[in-house]
Amino acid sequence: MTIHSSTRRLAPYLFVVCVLACRSATIANIEVDGADRVTVEEGTVLEEVLGELGFEGFAQMNVVASEELQNQDVQPGDISSVQLVSFELEAEEPANGDLSFFETFAVYVEAPGLEPVLVADAMEFPEGEPVVSFDVYDVDLTDYVVSESMTLSTDIVAGRPTEETVVKASYLLDVGVTLQGAKNRACN
Repeated sequence: MTIHSSTRRLAPYLFVVCVLACRSATIANIEVDGADRVTVEEGTVLEEVLGELGFEGFAQMNVVASEELQNQDVQPGDISSVQLVSFELEAEEPANGDLSFFETFAVYVEAPGLEPVLVADAMEFPEGEPVVSFDVYDVDLTDYVVSESMTLSTDIVAGRPTEETVVKASYLLDVGVTLQGAKNRACN
């Protein structure tokens, strides 16, 4: 028996082992983004905003039903990992608005049956800066994304702006998909 014939006989078994190993491994990534806006009413210097800011679009999120994943025919079982890549706030209105009325701003992910977990925060909101990028934590969000519903909630300490301010919050997720998800993606 030669080495060549042994390799040929082992090839089908090696292929099966490789396919089984790859089924659970991430082999493709799809970016999913989202945004929501909220209007923060003007107020006096002594007024404070504590707790939740009220981004309604972040309540009951269904990332699996997002256009990016639906276009690739990715199912919940095809998702092997989910990471928050970025989170930022932007003062869209007024034109010269900034976010300096915030003192601290923390973002948590929540889902039924799972503990809330901190995923991003910002502790500095410089005067005159309309956009603030948050520190993002290395948290695997897979269980939250494939749950029946996921929510991004906020915990803030802030004053009120001197003018009514429209604040846009944006996020970017990196969704890892398995061999089946990649196959679905390639066939579309």
